Amino acid sequence: MVSKAKNLGLIILFVLILFLSLETLSAHQPRLDTGTAVSIENPIIVDNPEISQAFYGQLKGEPVYYQINSDTSFQLYVNLLVPTSPGQGGELVSAEVTDASGNTVMYLNGTNSTWTPYFEEFGGDYYLKGPEATLEVPAGTYNIKIFNSQNQGKYSLAIGKIEAFPANEAITALFTLPLLKEEFFAKPISTLFLEFVGIILALGSLMVLFTLLVKSRKSEEMTKVMLQVWGVIKPVLWYGTIIATVVWALVVYANPLNILGMVNSLILIIIIIMTWLVGSKTSKASFGKLPLISCSILVILWWIFAFLAISVI
Repeated sequence: MVSKAKNLGLIILFVLILFLSLETLSAHQPRLDTGTAVSIENPIIVDNPEISQAFYGQLKGEPVYYQINSDTSFQLYVNLLVPTSPGQGGELVSAEVTDASGNTVMYLNGTNSTWTPYFEEFGGDYYLKGPEATLEVPAGTYNIKIFNSQNQGKYSLAIGKIEAFPANEAITALFTLPLLKEEFFAKPISTLFLEFVGIILALGSLMVLFTLLVKSRKSEEMTKVMLQVWGVIKPVLWYGTIIATVVWALVVYANPLNILGMVNSLILIIIIIMTWLVGSKTSKASFGKLPLISCSILVILWWIFAFLAISVI
């Protein structure tokens, strides 16, 4: 009982450390709107315009519009970026900010501006960073128009300077980043394939073990079956873990400054330690003494690793 409580306490502590570390990140809150039908009559609404946010979009023959509605005066910060992954196409973008009367209050000319390389640490992505401007504006409605001469190409619109990354935004970012990677940045298919081979071998064999452990709680006969099966799947579990680790090491080597990658590397280290621990306990298991909790923790860690790996590779 004490051992179960200790294991539960460890996983709770790990989750808390993980999310507390995410809260300390300095990054734009990502907003993905590439599939949204946008027009001047149906703009993308920007909430909390002083909070640092990055809106990812794509011009498809028409300008894209964003709208800010504020009851109080605020500091309006706007910055334009474009992704630099291969095959992006399109041109550099410009932005025009108008008030409710249609008067231009800010204009960022992407054509006549200097665009510089920029590395975004949280997602580990590369951009060209273009014009930016800051302006104190009164309360009211403001429309931001993103465009270029052909109205083609992908872009990122950064709004707000106040860095805020609470736990709920960190969780949202973890779900948004895989979609962002898929739509904005080229993905190395061979690396993904090899990584998933390792994950499938490791996680697949682990799920078999977990299922047998659950069934072994009420059956001594099933415990014997579990031990026999464990002798077969143990090498598969380690083969998968080794493949996933080697491929992940290559990914981290190619992009060592990726903060999300560092978090996933920490998870992988814990996975390796937990795999050894679960393997040791399973080999010595008997009816009534099963490593179910430690195996459950390992399953959860593998699922987290698999999901984050999609975001980084």
